[in-house]
Amino acid sequence: MRDVNPGVDPHPQPPGLGKDPVDVVLGHPVGHREDPGRVVGVPVRIDHCDEDRVESGLPGPLQGRGHVALPGIWAGLVHADGGLPRLRAQSDRGRERQEGHQEGRLLHDPPPRRPPLSFLTGVRPGARGRPLLEEAFREAVREAIRSGERRLLLAAGEGSLERLASLLWEYGKELGRRPSVLYSADYDRRSGEVRGADLVAKLTAGCCSLTVLDFDRSDEAVGGTWDVLLADLGRQMRANDLGRLVETVRGGGLVLFAIPGLRTWLSTLTYFQAKLATPPYSEADVRNRFKKRMLKTLERAEGAWIVDLEAGEVRGNPREISERRETPRPDVDEPVRRLALTEEQLEVIDAVDGVGRRGVVVVTANRGRGKSAACGLALSLLIGQRRVRRAVLTAPQPQGLLTLTEFLERGLRDQGIEPRVVVRDGLPQRVLAGRARVDVLTPVEAAGARADLVVVDEAAGIPVPLLFKILGRYRISVFSSTIHGYEGAGRGFSLRFMGFLRRSGLRVTEVRMTVPIRYPPGDPIEAWLYDFLLLDAEPPNPPEEPDPSRAEYGEVDLTDDSQLRPFYGIYVLAHYRNRPNDLAILLDAPHHMARALTQGGRVVVSLHVAEEGRLSRLPAGELPPAEGPPGHMIPNRVALYYGHKEFMRLWGWRIVRIATHPDLQGMGFGTRALSELEEEARERGVDWIGAGFGATARLLRFWVKNGFLAVHASPKRNEVSGEYSVFVVKPLSERAGRAVTWVNQEFRRRMIGCLHDTYFDMSPAVARLLLRGPPVEARLRLSQSQRVRLTLFMEGTHNYDAVADAAREVVAHYFTSWRWDPPLDEREEEVLLAKALQGKPWETVASRFKLGRGVFEYVKDALRRLVEEYEERRLLRLWG
Repeated sequence: MRDVNPGVDPHPQPPGLGKDPVDVVLGHPVGHREDPGRVVGVPVRIDHCDEDRVESGLPGPLQGRGHVALPGIWAGLVHADGGLPRLRAQSDRGRERQEGHQEGRLLHDPPPRRPPLSFLTGVRPGARGRPLLEEAFREAVREAIRSGERRLLLAAGEGSLERLASLLWEYGKELGRRPSVLYSADYDRRSGEVRGADLVAKLTAGCCSLTVLDFDRSDEAVGGTWDVLLADLGRQMRANDLGRLVETVRGGGLVLFAIPGLRTWLSTLTYFQAKLATPPYSEADVRNRFKKRMLKTLERAEGAWIVDLEAGEVRGNPREISERRETPRPDVDEPVRRLALTEEQLEVIDAVDGVGRRGVVVVTANRGRGKSAACGLALSLLIGQRRVRRAVLTAPQPQGLLTLTEFLERGLRDQGIEPRVVVRDGLPQRVLAGRARVDVLTPVEAAGARADLVVVDEAAGIPVPLLFKILGRYRISVFSSTIHGYEGAGRGFSLRFMGFLRRSGLRVTEVRMTVPIRYPPGDPIEAWLYDFLLLDAEPPNPPEEPDPSRAEYGEVDLTDDSQLRPFYGIYVLAHYRNRPNDLAILLDAPHHMARALTQGGRVVVSLHVAEEGRLSRLPAGELPPAEGPPGHMIPNRVALYYGHKEFMRLWGWRIVRIATHPDLQGMGFGTRALSELEEEARERGVDWIGAGFGATARLLRFWVKNGFLAVHASPKRNEVSGEYSVFVVKPLSERAGRAVTWVNQEFRRRMIGCLHDTYFDMSPAVARLLLRGPPVEARLRLSQSQRVRLTLFMEGTHNYDAVADAAREVVAHYFTSWRWDPPLDEREEEVLLAKALQGKPWETVASRFKLGRGVFEYVKDALRRLVEEYEERRLLRLWG
């Protein structure tokens, strides 16, 4: 990559505004963020800057717009030869790209202040913070450059963004080169700009390579690397964005946060927080725990400073500077392998290369260890060796494959193979290399495809049953997943999945990556981020003698880290995916709460619960809106699908997440936790408790066993999990009992009518469990013709196909209205449901239930027994 600002003095002096050129990269047509056209990164040299406007001669479609609004998109998307858009750091291409790869009201006092740091002793508070900020900045720069670690500085007060941006000149001078800077803030929809971008561009003119990215597009920064992250957190601060952006800063770099004065910041809401106020709560009820947690963790972190410009104080912990440590690069000059930056990346390449004709490789790492890049390089090597003609790439989110596909291309080029990339909506869809083809598919598509090799990136974001399906369709399978970090999976995924693989008898190679790519091991800012967002929180070991009857139930104090960390650690350990936003919602949303089941002081079950309902009744004759009040997932669906307006007035608790320690699952702890939650809800006058989840037979059995009834199933499968989203409810009050019973009966009628169409590919086991509920008062009505044919079927004259219509009526009535002990076992019910209600072909039924040629007799016998039971109970009169 060429230097977009050639000839810049490596030791620049701050210019006066309106003099020097500004170098930025525009990644979207100016002022047209919603433009559906293809994004093309356009290097722009802004030749004149003044206080009111930035003028530039813009190429192509950007000419003649006069005022340049720095766009709300990551500025490093560039199309090369019309191909794959590449993430582009504003520095040397190649190696550097991989290096990146209340309860109550709101007004609160800020956290207790620590005395000024020793190196700032004697600075006059009356200086309104300017000397303090400069000194803290210089110390942060000195430590970062000498140690090779990152440092963080939060400036609080009026003008904090301007002051931080102005100081970047000093960083560039100490660094000896022009630093790459990622500026991120919220997108101002009125002005069409990223808030503060013009100011930052002016103040860093000529000293920095600037990339502008609004928070809404923070996912596009994943895989990129910068020297500095400068973020304005005044109006918007989402945990997801912080989890992504902080990790893009390389060793020796700076993380700089600008906020208004502390009192102001802690007494106002960000846009994200404001959206947490859902009826009947208001913005005055939103808690500010997440911001307080950030300040608290920063105060105890090493290598981080809080500069209070209004109070004239600095708080933080000094960190002893260690000698700068550089991770040695592997000494190898072979094609593809020479692109590896660490020995661990080389291990991944060697593991995939040595897998032979059939096998499995599992790569696990914390975020930022270069696993996606290594997987891309390994795949390129196999293609270059002509061992793979067709491969599949999949991940929970297609954006997550950008790094992998980029390094696939690099590895191919390093072997003299020029890839051709098919791009759609800015994302790679297919990579062609000679006769080889690599397709990018959704996880559901990957489970139905055939190829020589599959790479599943962030595999922990995909349900394990779907991973098993993927595993069985490819000769070589490579699974990579984040253990700790943004959207990490915790050890639970590795333990469960690897346990299955070892028992399977397959040849499995596991590679664990620990060395960070961008910064040295033990980086204090990574440690702070993990502490702040609980990315590596895991509970203590379970009790030695687990016993649900001895467990205690109670509320979790979310302001007490000794309670919050083990509570949240259950999710990190037991769940396949954790987003930082989940923590922020739990801490700040007024309608969210935490409960836990403990034994011997150790958390064994965590419950995250949200209040729903208590909404005003819709006016008579008015239909419910397609998008109801946010945060009321179950009432919204009941109103929208069944028109039951009264249900919206009922008070409910929806279980957002319930997790049992993985070592204690199946012992009754989850059932005990639900029982305790139900008792608390009854005592407080709650009308119902419910839950929503991706439907599997295992999960449904748990909820049905505990007295919950299905009230909704999504019409479409989730694209990532391949599962139907289901909502279940258990009534606690009399009025809720009437409402839920009626809704469940209507739901089952709808299900019966849609199984042959909308839910044709639903698992019969899932469908059978969804159809459980109180019997519907309905008579079985068959025509004379149907009764005649059914009689002849029972006598052996007709086969099943001659009575399929009558069989459907009998089986449908059985699943909705039968009130006695069932005459059929679970497998027979599932087989009849698949054939009579879903209308699946004989071969499909035979294959699914492993019946072979005996499928005809099996269905015939089950149907005969059911008809005989109907005759015996005088629910059906046959002909004659």
